[in-house]
Amino acid sequence: RLKRTLELLQVREVAMADNSQGDLTLVGPSGHQHGSPPPDMECLCTMEDITEEEGNYCEFQTSPSMTWQPSRFSASVVRRLLLRQFEDYVTAVQNADCEADLRRRLGSGPPIWIEDKHALPLPEGDTHVCCIWFASDSKEYSAKLKGALEGDERQKLWDELAAFLPAAKAPGEEQNEPPAEEGVEDAQGEIGKMSV
Repeated sequence: RLKRTLELLQVREVAMADNSQGDLTLVGPSGHQHGSPPPDMECLCTMEDITEEEGNYCEFQTSPSMTWQPSRFSASVVRRLLLRQFEDYVTAVQNADCEADLRRRLGSGPPIWIEDKHALPLPEGDTHVCCIWFASDSKEYSAKLKGALEGDERQKLWDELAAFLPAAKAPGEEQNEPPAEEGVEDAQGEIGKMSV
């Protein structure tokens, strides 16, 4: 939980500094009539108000339903994720210091599309976010992450990153536990038999 909070704080810091859409891929308009933020909407990352006046509202489209929903992140945070989430994933795998975290990150492989289960939740049956609409310029952009790989290139990277996992132990292989001191097991058994 603390790790997630620290990641969000880092995203917030960078997002506040980067407000351009220059590196994002513009897509043709979907024809959808986009809305405005619900009252009292707040970014889950920066805690800033999301308003029409601030120009920090955005929506995301999910596939295959092609439905649009309001993002629970401000536009600057979504922009930052589009530009950095793939690179941050690779760096996090390379620098992981917890095997469980590493296995979790490698489980679904390198990301292709922007994702955040809290701020960009997928409706049941949908597989990924495919488009982002920013109210600030009323344009729709691809939700594919900058630098993301697909097909054979993605699989090659996934295999390379999997090399960071420690070798799995075969069933029955010693776990390198220190040997128990003689008599400890007997004493523990006797203590368990005692009644208070």
